[in-house]
Parts: sequence; C-alpha cells; structure tokens
Amino acid sequence: MLPDLIPEGTLMNILLALALATATIPQPQTPAAGTPAAQIERLVQDGKADEAVTEGRAAVAAHPDDVDLRLAFARALAAKARRVSRHVKVTMSKDDVAKGELKVPDADLAAASVQVEYDPALFEEAISQLEFGIKKFPRRLDLRVFQCFLLTDAGYIDRAKAAIVSTFAENQRSPSLAKTFTSYGAERAKRGDAAGAAELLAPVAKAFPSDPAILVDYANALTRLGRKAEAYTAFDRATELDPKDVRYARTKAVGAMLLRDYKRAQTSFDTAFRLGHGVADEFASYAAAYGIDPKASAALMRQLGTPTPSSDPSVSELANAFARAGTAGASSKEAMTLARSLLASQQFVLAIPVLDRASKANLKNTEAKEMLKTTYQGLGCEALAK
Repeated sequence: MLPDLIPEGTLMNILLALALATATIPQPQTPAAGTPAAQIERLVQDGKADEAVTEGRAAVAAHPDDVDLRLAFARALAAKARRVSRHVKVTMSKDDVAKGELKVPDADLAAASVQVEYDPALFEEAISQLEFGIKKFPRRLDLRVFQCFLLTDAGYIDRAKAAIVSTFAENQRSPSLAKTFTSYGAERAKRGDAAGAAELLAPVAKAFPSDPAILVDYANALTRLGRKAEAYTAFDRATELDPKDVRYARTKAVGAMLLRDYKRAQTSFDTAFRLGHGVADEFASYAAAYGIDPKASAALMRQLGTPTPSSDPSVSELANAFARAGTAGASSKEAMTLARSLLASQQFVLAIPVLDRASKANLKNTEAKEMLKTTYQGLGCEALAK
C-alpha cells in the first residue's frame, strides 16, 4: 500500500483529515473553596445545570461585583442552554417504512454532522455575564477565552472574530492562546463551516505572521474555499519561514493538487521528496505530472513501477496502473479502472488528476465527473469539484 500523503504535526489540516484540535469548554481559574462561585461550579460539573442557574442568578444578585461568580454563572447558563444533535443523511426504503424502523450503518453515523444550538435568551444572558467581567478586568483570559468559545460554538462567527481580535489587543500574544483560538477555527471546519474557520483563523494568522503552523492551517481553510491567491500567499510564507520542514512542503503540495494546479503541486512534491525522501511524495509528484500530461507521465511511472529487491509491490503495481492509463489515454478504460481503484482505497489526492483529465478529455464522461465529486466529498471540500 502506498504510504499516506497526509501531512502530520499541524494543528489543523482541514483538507486531509488530520486530527483536528477539538474545541472544549475552557476551565476557568478555580474559585476558592466554599465561595458561591465554587458552589455553582460544582453543580455544573455534577450535571445539575438547572439548579446551578437558579442558585447562580440569586448569588449574582447578592454579589454583583464578584467576577468569579459571574464566570461560574455564565458556565451554568451555557450548560443549560446548549443542545447538541447529529444530522444523518439516510434513504428509507419501502421495507423500512413497512417495518417502521431504520437501521443506520455505522459509517453513516460516524459521518453525521454535528448541530449545536443554544437557547437564545440563556445564551445572551451568559454573554452579558462575561462582558461584565471583561469590562471590569480586560486582561482576564479565562473570561475572554470562554466568551470566544461560546460565540464560536453557537456559530456567531462575526462576534467571535471580534472577540478574538479584542483579546489579542488587550493581552500578550502567547503560543498557548494562539493554539486555543486555532482550535476554535478547527472546530468550525470539523462541522463543515469552512468559511467560519477561515474567518476565525484570519486574526490568528495576522497576530502570528511568523508562525508557519498557523499560516498552514489558515492556508488550508482558504484552499477549501477556493481562495487560491490568498492560500498560496499563506503557504509560501510558511515554507519561507521553515524551508526544511517536509510537512509544510507536503501540505503546500496537497493544497495545489486540490486546486488542480498540477505544475505547482509537482514542484512542491519534489521539494517534499528532496527533504524527506518519502516514496509517497515521489509518487504524488508523478501523479501531478499525470495531471499536466498523462502520456508524458507514463515514463516516470514505469520507472517507479520497475520492481527492485527493496521496492513495495503495491507501489509498483499502482505506478504501472498509472503508466497504462497515461499510455491508453486520459478517458480510457484503463484510466477509469485506475480511478475506481484509487477511490476504493481512499487515495483521494492521487485520484484528482486522473478524474480531472478524464472528464476534460471526454465531456460526455459523466462517471468521471461524479467520481470527482465523490473524491472531493471524501476530502471534505465538495465545492472544489466544480
């Protein structure tokens, strides 16, 4: 099996399903034991949100200047207001209707989109508690970070972005703070909100213009939206800052492949291969060459497909399949067989140039167009299939 083309080590490689940093409710500074704030916190942690809200509202009325209490009360309000559901796309057959039940495959459940909703009144009350505390103590990060989390989680992207900008303006720009806010962008992307992810990452990238990991994350979000020029600027800056990191070079190459800029992809994969000497990068370079000229790439693939005592048989087999497709023609039977095999093995990045060239070589090849859409769906960026 050809080694993975998925880059490792960045916080958020949206496009290729790297492990995303999951946004969770930040823990505030621990209130002193026995205080009203500590009591509210304990109720929230015990899952008694209704009781926490009732007691919290009375406590805040009695101690309006206690900012720790305001924060604990905001957490209680958010816990009570928040509702999470999963949306599963399924098709019911006549038999399902007759039986009155529907069995959902595990794969469909795993792919279900997460929907988070808040009770509007409780949500705004929580935000108002945080705003009170922030006005009194502008540099308390626990207040600001929780505010940004709530706005992000509820999908108020413009307000969340403004809160992030305000936080950077009032506080030291630490790596841990950058990591936290980057994870919020990652969470929006995980929920299928690429535009929201890009909006939240923009101020983080601006605040940390010399952090290549953040720039790569931002570039990935821009790539998913098809904002090519901006994505390239961010990718190029990242690789200029750290030209020896193979992960950044590879991610830059994958971004170009997703945007079907095969010359740029080939150059970047060549750079990654020079840095890491990985067969996956060499193979991807030749796959990008297929996107430029299928017939011309056949010689490269044949060379890679020539067995040697140390070669991986599966790599040789796939390389020779590329060579046969290039020789037979972009929309040939061999090319479509190769494309089906790549999709079946979830080698989505390698499938892009094969299907792209097939659909362009034969405008009536509707199968190639549908398979290209499936490929981009597998990568989480269906809009790029257009």
